[in-house]
Formats: sequence, structure tokens, C-alpha cells
Amino acid sequence: MFAIDVALSRRSMMLSGGALALAWPAAARSASDTPGLEFVYEAIVTLEPTIEIGATPLGTRRRIPITGGHFSGPDIRGTILSGGADWQLQRKDDWTVIEADYMMRADDGALIHVRNVGLTNSRVAGAKQRYLRTVPTFEAPDGPHAWLNQAIFVGTLGPPPDDAPKPSVRIRVYRVT
Repeated sequence: MFAIDVALSRRSMMLSGGALALAWPAAARSASDTPGLEFVYEAIVTLEPTIEIGATPLGTRRRIPITGGHFSGPDIRGTILSGGADWQLQRKDDWTVIEADYMMRADDGALIHVRNVGLTNSRVAGAKQRYLRTVPTFEAPDGPHAWLNQAIFVGTLGPPPDDAPKPSVRIRVYRVT
């Protein structure tokens, strides 16, 4: 009897979801089906050398301390605070999971917590193209930077400009529109 109730509930949810999609005006559906990207900021983040933690049941763990840096974009700029870290897990398939956690201080003094999770194949032998993408999430205080709490963002990581302190990394962040 329970299996029949569950099956009917699932069918009901599927039908109501379909009805909602059909009730949405066609023009609104097509306009929102393709996301776009809007540049938010570029950061140069300074780092300490990588600390090899070692093998774990999930793969090889590394920690890269974040020592500072700066960021700027059309609507926000400031500094990266020391004290954060990038925790990396090189999986058995040689893909690396990136989990950075740090704070930024906007020029107006607002403190913004950043958690940036991503994936890279930078250590995969024979990879034809490097894949390195992240999904930063922000916790910004109420006020002029609250818009960071109200969208989905994606990021890229890459080598810093030639004149940047070493070691460091360039992070570019985009809002998904």
C-alpha cells in the first residue's frame, strides 16, 4: 500500500511541475533558459608554499595558506585578508577538489566571507585541456554588498600577472545572469 501512495505522490508532483512550466509565458521561458555571465572582479591572492598533508582514504590532501592580496571590479574592490586557506584533495582519478575559505575587506570596510569550491585536472597526465572552475559563495553584510548574497557565481583560476608577488593566483569571478 505504501508503494502505491509514494508512486501516486510522485506522479502528482510531476504533473503539477509540468503544469507550472506550461503556465509560464513562452517569452519568459526562452529568455531565462540561457544563462549569461557578468564580470564581477579579479583578485590576485598571495599564498604560502603548499603544505603536503599526505595520503588519506579519499586521496592526497594539501593545504595552501592564503596570506593576502587584492581584488577589484566595476562595483567592488578591496583586499584579501591573511589567515584563509585553500584545502585541496587530489583524488585517485588525479582530479583535484579545491576548497578555499577566506575573508575579503571591501574598500568601505565591509568584511565578506568567501568559500570557493572547485575542480581541476591540472595534475592529470595527458589531459588535452586544463579544466579549472570554481563556484564561489559569499556571506556579505546587509548594505551595499548584499547583492553578493543574492546570485550564483562562477570563477576561474589561473597564473598571476608577471608583476604579481609569488606565489600567487589570479581569480576571476562572474555572476550568472
